[in-house]
Amino acid sequence: MSKSPTSPETSQHRRETYSRLSEALGEGLRQDLILAPFTTFGIGGKADFFYPAESPEKLVRTIRSAEELRLPFFVLGGGSNVLVSDSGFRGLVIKNQCTEILTNGETITCQSGATLQDVVNAATESSLSGLEFAAGIPGTLGGAIRGNAGAFGKGIGDTLITAVILTKQGDIRQVNKDYFEFGYRESRLKRTGGMVLSATVRLSKHHRQEIKQKLEANLRRRNERIPWQSKSAGCFFKNVDGSQGRVPAGLLLEQVGAKGMRQGDARVSEQHANILINGGKAKASDVWKLAQRLKEKVKQKFDTELQEEVVYIN
Repeated sequence: MSKSPTSPETSQHRRETYSRLSEALGEGLRQDLILAPFTTFGIGGKADFFYPAESPEKLVRTIRSAEELRLPFFVLGGGSNVLVSDSGFRGLVIKNQCTEILTNGETITCQSGATLQDVVNAATESSLSGLEFAAGIPGTLGGAIRGNAGAFGKGIGDTLITAVILTKQGDIRQVNKDYFEFGYRESRLKRTGGMVLSATVRLSKHHRQEIKQKLEANLRRRNERIPWQSKSAGCFFKNVDGSQGRVPAGLLLEQVGAKGMRQGDARVSEQHANILINGGKAKASDVWKLAQRLKEKVKQKFDTELQEEVVYIN
């Protein structure tokens, strides 16, 4: 017989889990924290437990503590590529707040919780070129590496030299770029698990003013087609590999009349057909149902299966 979340047995187990986590992690552990403010969608229910890890050592210790307790967990970065369930997360959410950035000559070494925009800014201040394509891309460096985030035909994997990772087996390793087997919005980490703790990218010296001009041009191009002022997770679906090259998912969605479609308070942007927006009161279930309707329309018209770029934490 299953037990309800409020049953005495469950409550006692949660108290014991909280006590053991507190003993292992110290101050900062919280219970029943609403996750919506930590996501760019502004959607998400409560996490049973929530802990902000402010150093790679704390990050590793927190993950290992969860594994020892057999407690489900996930690591939350910038919250820009996730859709969190309305019912929240039954386990531990670890907020990656490891944000140190160090510049050395033509390389930058960053902890994985540093935002991609902060890394771009650090490169610009040091007159280092090579990350201009990343201007305006939300999220953290760790998430960007995991999904090989990019724009304008370039990805973060193009600049990577080495990284320190925590493997799925719990080992800390230093690996080179080839380890990740980067592809379009893909890396080995998506298939095998594990996470980035820190990474080093190689850039090149250039005139700072020219770097700034390129950044501004790229930001203008992004802002013309992406409604960043809205609550969204950016592009919801991956682009599609076709016989003539990669086809933008937004183009397929536009051709099936996706723009303006609604489900509850979730809607497709009128500006970009591959962006789903929280109108203010949307539920995760609204967004997900809308996404599935869009996939079905594309499947029926083009016999093509769209794949989500956004991760549903359910």
